[in-house]
Amino acid sequence: MDWETFDEDNIDGDSPWDLQAGHGTHVAGMIYARELRQAPGQTMRRQDMFRQISQEWHRFLQFESSIQGFGVKAGMKRPRSEWEHIGREVQFQRFKQMCHVNIHRKMKELMGPKAEFRGMQEQSMHAVMTGQSPIVSIMATGEGKSMLFMLPAYCVNGGTTVVIIPLCSLQEDLERRCKEARIECVQWDSRRPHETASIVLVTPESAVTKTFNTYINRLRSTYQLDRVVMDECHVVLDSGPDFRPKLRALGAEMVKWGTQMVFLTATLPPQDEAEFF
Repeated sequence: MDWETFDEDNIDGDSPWDLQAGHGTHVAGMIYARELRQAPGQTMRRQDMFRQISQEWHRFLQFESSIQGFGVKAGMKRPRSEWEHIGREVQFQRFKQMCHVNIHRKMKELMGPKAEFRGMQEQSMHAVMTGQSPIVSIMATGEGKSMLFMLPAYCVNGGTTVVIIPLCSLQEDLERRCKEARIECVQWDSRRPHETASIVLVTPESAVTKTFNTYINRLRSTYQLDRVVMDECHVVLDSGPDFRPKLRALGAEMVKWGTQMVFLTATLPPQDEAEFF
């Protein structure tokens, strides 16, 4: 083809691949293709540069390949991308904001002007807001254990709190209460993972599945996972070969997630605390 007399507006003979990209074959050959006068080794340097940009887009878009490390050899640390540095900084700013929240004022915003902390609620809330871990809060029924994860999600946007709930009926009630409080809350659905919800409710059996672990890794890789909470945590002691055996595996899974851990219960007797830990 005579490139000097080629008419860019005449699409006859142009490659469909080039046309789909928004330009003709002439432009593709002159600008996007390899230049004829490239110095030796320049093509490889450009490929490495473009590969790095492509990988950063994969991480940003949360493709599975980004979670698997792009083929990094075992024992080698993958260099952090610019997206990871940004994600870490955003998470740090969330934690910094959390530490300076006026929990009394936010409590009244969320629950009404007459709302006050009850019992051990304020002490436990302070521990959560300042990032302490692990936290075991033993509070009587009606003292507001769920506020220990609802209020942090209400105060600071952008992160995700995973709440492990043993009973589906409790999940439905918590989801309703969160929505009434204008907190984005969803029940875990493996067919439709939720990337932006402030609170994700999941059963213990789902929490130890491979699909959920992939979801957790995605939250961690984007620095969105702020904490994991287990409600009614005393049920772990009831677990056995014949009753919800996967409950005992939760502790090890939660530790691997590398985030703040909060355990809530109303019925953990003092004599059972050592066994629970």
